[in-house]
Amino acid sequence: MDNLFFKKENLKYCGSNVLLGKTVRIRKPELVSIDDNSIIDDFTYISGEVEIGKYVHIAANCTLQASQSKIIMKDFSAIATGVRVFASTADYINCSFDSATIPKEFAYGTIIAEIFFDSFVWIGSNSVVMPGCRFPQGFAAGALTKLTKNIPFRAWHILVNDKTGESVRRIGVKKILEKAALLKHL
Repeated sequence: MDNLFFKKENLKYCGSNVLLGKTVRIRKPELVSIDDNSIIDDFTYISGEVEIGKYVHIAANCTLQASQSKIIMKDFSAIATGVRVFASTADYINCSFDSATIPKEFAYGTIIAEIFFDSFVWIGSNSVVMPGCRFPQGFAAGALTKLTKNIPFRAWHILVNDKTGESVRRIGVKKILEKAALLKHL
C-alpha cells in the first residue's frame, strides 16, 4: 500500500511489520527511522530527524517537528491523538526571527533542543511537548498537558499537575516489563 506523500523505501530505516496510515506526511523521510512493529496513524506529520523504536504507537493527527534538532522515541512508547512534539520553537518573550520563510543567515532566537522518550513513555491526547524534554522510562502524562523541560519527570510516575510538577507512582510496572520481555523474544 503506497502512502500519498512519500515512499517507505525513502525512509532512513523501516523495520518489519510497520504500519503507516495513507495520509501520514513525512518531510525529509531520509532522516526518519521506524523500527519493527510500530504504527503511525493517519493525518500525522513528521519533520526532521526522528527515531522511532519498536512497538511504538503514534496515534492520528499528531505532529513531530524535530527542525534542526532530533526526536527519539524508544521501544513501547506512545503518543495519543493530537499530541504535538516540538524540538524547536520561537522564543516569544525575547523576540525571535525564525519562521520557515526566513533565510538561515537572517534567523535568530530559536529555541532548539532534542526531545527524548525513554521506553514505555505515554503522552495523553492533545498534549504539547516543548524543546528539551527528556522523559524517563515509564513516565506518563494525561490529556491536555503542557510538558516543558522545567518539569521534574520521574520514572514510572504519571504527571498529575503540569504547573507544580506533582506526580503519582504508576502501578503494575513488573507486569508490563514481563510482557514486553516476552514480546522482544518473539
